[in-house]
Amino acid sequence: MELLQLRYFLESAKYESFSQTAKLYFVPVTSVSASVKRLEKELGQELFDRRANRIILNERGRRLYDALSRGFAKIDDALLAAASGENEAREISVLVRAMRRRVTDAIIAFRRTVPGVSFRIAFDTDQQDPASFDLIVDADSPLYSDRERFAWYETPLRLAAAAGDPACGIKRTLFDLKDRDFLSMGAGSNTHAILKRACESAGFEPRIAVSCNDIECFEKLVAAGVGIGVMREEGEQALPGVRFLSVADFREQYVVYVYYRKTMPSDGIRRFVSFLRDGEK
Repeated sequence: MELLQLRYFLESAKYESFSQTAKLYFVPVTSVSASVKRLEKELGQELFDRRANRIILNERGRRLYDALSRGFAKIDDALLAAASGENEAREISVLVRAMRRRVTDAIIAFRRTVPGVSFRIAFDTDQQDPASFDLIVDADSPLYSDRERFAWYETPLRLAAAAGDPACGIKRTLFDLKDRDFLSMGAGSNTHAILKRACESAGFEPRIAVSCNDIECFEKLVAAGVGIGVMREEGEQALPGVRFLSVADFREQYVVYVYYRKTMPSDGIRRFVSFLRDGEK
């Protein structure tokens, strides 16, 4: 029985939802469900009544929830007090040059388990000095050759346009799009470099209609039909009015790494690195 297992139960009991807990802790729903199931097996009793599409906290679960709520309030106070020591309380600085939303979600989830650790986050892609940050989240780059790293996220990239775009549903090559307007997340962004390299390989220079470094603005521009943009394959499902194009010679893979110093000056940094590295398993 582990503390994180009990926290999964507490959140699931509070919201009567495994999926809500999964979002809060940045893990798959199956991980939460399996963890609670193991807890029930260890206790020898079910804590939820399960229906077709929902879970309902039963009386045994309610008693455990009430007791754990009081206990974890004391644990969180103790963690906060422990974090006031110099080694743990040191601020964690993170330079985010990729996956802004995912990093934000990870920090939210981490602070639910270690509330005493503070963060400083910078999303600027060009103006920040990487050497001044404890962690860097970015694509493959020789800029951080003095650091250790691990692959944190990987996904295919696709070209996307507004749902009503004539290019939707028609198989074509990248060169067929040479006269179209494109959108960019900024000249210093990873996706801009990928788009530029792919178009140059196809024999043309992409015409950038709008360049912006805000993901919500970028997605809105794509959905409005202002231009064609590079998006993660998972992105279309979450964006109404956006469709992927069928482009035979655009096959790009996006890998994002967490870069960190081999010698980490605080327990908080070590724990956060472990949280990021192990949280996807």
